[in-house]
Amino acid sequence: MANIIYEKKNQIAYIILNRPDVLNAMTNAMKGEINDAWNDFKNDPGVRVGIITGAGDRAFSTGDDVKVFAKEFAAGTASIKRTPLLPVIDLEMWKPLIAAVDGWCAAGGFCVMLACDIRIATAKSRFSLPEGRVGLHNNGSTFRLPEQIPYAVAMEMLLTGAPIDAQRAYEVGLINKVVPSSKDLMPAAEKMAQMIIDCAPLSVRVYKEMVLKQFNLPLSAQIAMRDMGDEINISRDAAEGVRAFTEKRKPKWTGK
Repeated sequence: MANIIYEKKNQIAYIILNRPDVLNAMTNAMKGEINDAWNDFKNDPGVRVGIITGAGDRAFSTGDDVKVFAKEFAAGTASIKRTPLLPVIDLEMWKPLIAAVDGWCAAGGFCVMLACDIRIATAKSRFSLPEGRVGLHNNGSTFRLPEQIPYAVAMEMLLTGAPIDAQRAYEVGLINKVVPSSKDLMPAAEKMAQMIIDCAPLSVRVYKEMVLKQFNLPLSAQIAMRDMGDEINISRDAAEGVRAFTEKRKPKWTGK
């Protein structure tokens, strides 16, 4: 893969956006590679958690490469259709994803972060949706952001394009944790990933699936989804977890 680094170790999949010279801005080719990596992560039973980050210490990603847009407009080849990103995450991705943000997280990069379940950022990081300032539009953030942070804060970010810093992002619930510097980022993300791995895989999968599926469902449908959780309670892992607790040892999960 020319535009990302994808590797797997210790049940963690790492997706590193690797165009640091342009703040990890995304081209169509890069989006295709990200989607391929997500597909592999989704379907590999040997990995439990994904961590996505950006190469270098200047940006997670600033979204689509605007210079490419400029060339397309100049050549008269600009199209409403672009390579879609996030289809794998949007459609039944029940494995947890952690975003590790260092520097700018903007536009399409911001949308990628919103698709992650847990977000950790360095103190110098900045978050923004600047598309309106250049006449463009961010589809993913318009429906994700107001679900995840207070409406007024979401609208301020969408309508003004103004950035917020890491502390403000933490205060409004956009990110989970702020770490002091770049060297602290991946250890914090990996520690979080290990905490997830220590839990039963079936429980983790069903928690995420139930939470995402119940958005915008009526109460009756949400209650009906409780059967998904009930099935976990009679699984082999449930029996192992209870047994390990009583025996004061670490459980040996099988995912069954």
